[in-house]
Amino acid sequence: MAQQALGRIQWGDLTFGPGSPYTVKVIEGMDDLPDIRGEDMDRPGQHGDYTGSDYTSARTVQLKLGLRGETPDGLRALSLALRAATQPQRQPQPLQFLDQDTLVWAKVRKRSIPYDAEYLWRIGDAALEFYCADPYLYGLEEKSTFTSAYSPSAGRTYPLVYAGAGDTARNLVLNPSAEETFTTETTNFGSNNTRTRVNAESWAGQWSIQHAISVASAQGGTSWTIEPVTAGNTVQWGVYVKIPPTGITALELWWRSGTTTLSTTSVLAQAKPGAWARVSGSYTVAAGQTVDRVAAVATTSAAGAATWWADAAMAVVGPSLPPYIDGTNGGTWEGTPNASVSARPAGSNRTYGSSGTSGRLTAVNDGASPAYPVLRIDGPVTNPAIEQVTTGGVLALDATLQPGEYLIIDTRTRAVLFMGATPRRTWVRAGSTWPLLQPGANELAYRGGPVPGVTGQSSLLTVSWRDTSL
Repeated sequence: MAQQALGRIQWGDLTFGPGSPYTVKVIEGMDDLPDIRGEDMDRPGQHGDYTGSDYTSARTVQLKLGLRGETPDGLRALSLALRAATQPQRQPQPLQFLDQDTLVWAKVRKRSIPYDAEYLWRIGDAALEFYCADPYLYGLEEKSTFTSAYSPSAGRTYPLVYAGAGDTARNLVLNPSAEETFTTETTNFGSNNTRTRVNAESWAGQWSIQHAISVASAQGGTSWTIEPVTAGNTVQWGVYVKIPPTGITALELWWRSGTTTLSTTSVLAQAKPGAWARVSGSYTVAAGQTVDRVAAVATTSAAGAATWWADAAMAVVGPSLPPYIDGTNGGTWEGTPNASVSARPAGSNRTYGSSGTSGRLTAVNDGASPAYPVLRIDGPVTNPAIEQVTTGGVLALDATLQPGEYLIIDTRTRAVLFMGATPRRTWVRAGSTWPLLQPGANELAYRGGPVPGVTGQSSLLTVSWRDTSL
């Protein structure tokens, strides 16, 4: 539901707004229309102009913050943390408005943290100016859907995994989406915490874990058993949560050995009240330790009870947390379904929306401006073509992709990258039209010819985009 209150703002590792020591006093430039670059020309010998297309210039977003420290030294620490997070940048970074489902790609261009000895004690001010060369406002969620190429003779197939680029992923959580009744792989936290498997709320599969914390200022959560991880390895741990708009004052992820907690991290700023959101963190196992459990634990406010949900738990060993998998969602179980480690073969790290029909898909842009999609074509296919049925126009390629080969097409930059790296702009056929996703539903059709000598595989078109507005 849309809300007028600005809510939380995320910049790098810092969060501004409710629940943080950085209050947001003023914001300018978010709902404003950037300056217009009009392509108008004088009418010779007449009154008025010949008017052309209007384009926007870069967007400038200004924040005025209030800093609230517990002590003068605490205030200084807040100032230093803000200074460290607002250094000059080579590339734009996401400035995320978490409670308004909006982000812009921004660079810090100005920073002011004044020192006023008359008033400076525990309270201070700061002003930041962000430059957004790309003026669009984007949705936080990257949407994706796919279809196979239309083939009137061979029909279509939708493989769960396929050859392509990417790394193997192993989800070490044994019962990650609560699809089986709780046994020894999950344990309860808190005497005032009632856990229930429910199917009214879920992110993956049919079930999730509901936590009803019955009293104020109390903890409640779940611990999942994982395949043990020994010293020196980094455990990336994440889970999807849905917390209420009010009532939860703390949300933590824990790394444990049996009943001993080895490390915790606060992730409340990553949650999105009223909607599912993934929260995550990492811990490098110290010498002499073993991590065999991970946990998510919430704390209620002093005002009273609260209920929250958890689903799609994932723990991996490695430098980053991949998209969620289990043995039913993009991977395979290594043992008993919903009670063992699950794995995804190399190259299959794709998350799909609903499948297309007969080589067609529908992409819905819930924004107010056209969105530039990113297209991925996976072979085998010859001379693939993407038709924008809604508005007309075809993007056609003179190319052949073998099994395991793929092409990334960025319609905004018009980059065409073979295997995601090698430029192949010359493959675009003359007269092609680059697709744009207009506000609302957009129907795309995908066609391509077979590769001689290759049978039993179907080419895939994957379309990714964010809701877009100005």
